[in-house]
Amino acid sequence: MSFTDKKLEMSILGLTLVMVAGLSYVLKSPVQSVLNEVQDVIYEMPRPKNSFLAALFDLGDREVSRKYVNPFAKKKEEAKKTAEAKKPVAPVAPKAVAQKKNAEKKAEDPKKSVDVQIVGADTKVTWGEDGFMNGGVSNSRVENVVNDSSPDKNPQQQAKNNLSGDQWTALLRAQPTKENVAKLIQAFENKEIDDQTYYAIVADLYRSNKSETQALGLVAAKAAYNVKSFSITAQYYEQLAPEVQTQAHAYLMSYAVTARLPILASALGSSNADVVETAAQVVLEGYRKAKEGTPTDPRNSRGDVTTSSVTSYSKFIPIFQQLAQSSDPAIKSLADTALSQIQTTVAAL
Repeated sequence: MSFTDKKLEMSILGLTLVMVAGLSYVLKSPVQSVLNEVQDVIYEMPRPKNSFLAALFDLGDREVSRKYVNPFAKKKEEAKKTAEAKKPVAPVAPKAVAQKKNAEKKAEDPKKSVDVQIVGADTKVTWGEDGFMNGGVSNSRVENVVNDSSPDKNPQQQAKNNLSGDQWTALLRAQPTKENVAKLIQAFENKEIDDQTYYAIVADLYRSNKSETQALGLVAAKAAYNVKSFSITAQYYEQLAPEVQTQAHAYLMSYAVTARLPILASALGSSNADVVETAAQVVLEGYRKAKEGTPTDPRNSRGDVTTSSVTSYSKFIPIFQQLAQSSDPAIKSLADTALSQIQTTVAAL
């Protein structure tokens, strides 16, 4: 095949060369201009060139803070620590180790205490001398509870029992038990609780619907023979259960003795009608037994706990004369009866 036979191929090849050459020429100028612009780029912070503000961006007079860190310092410290760790540890003497263990063992072991309960031959009654101490609660059990909380035997428990008045009230309302009543009495005897709070708690116990709780209130009232104990028992007497009323009546009658007649005299001056009526009834009953020579409590024969003499009731004459003017029919009737009996007997002596 000759040259003339390849005219078409030669024409296409020539045209292609012309197009490539033209395209190269066309693109040469833009590429060169871009390269020239890149070379002219200034890698500096942009700032105005022809302005008085240019001085604010000048770094000529400023000092640059530099901190040089030695990259090999850390390796030296690690090598030093490794060398110290490889040093042999001096052996500890076995005797020193044993002494150290014994000291640690003594420090960790708590001191052991022994609780010893001493039972005496007789149980001493400290809540009055009339012998009416049962009240549904055994005295020996109550005294044991009180002794268990004494400062000499258990100081931590004693510190725990030093409660405020509100805390005692909340405790007896939530847990009216024999043990808590015994602790309450002990706190009252130690002057750790005031009279107002103590007798408010006794009143709460009396107001209970349970006879067991009412009996505990009677036990608390018996802890002290005074006007408050007599008055609060007389005030809630009608609300007590029958079995508790029997014990409360015996307790109230125990005031009809010579040493406790001043307490009855103070109770007759109470503003509560129930207290005045009860005190008058006790005086009349005590006067009757004194006139008959009947002991108030046959189980007792010590001093002022026995029957009072008839003459000791003469002190009630002016009190009953005043009560005879009362507007309360029951009190007036009791006062008239007492006056008629006591004045007749005293006049006959």
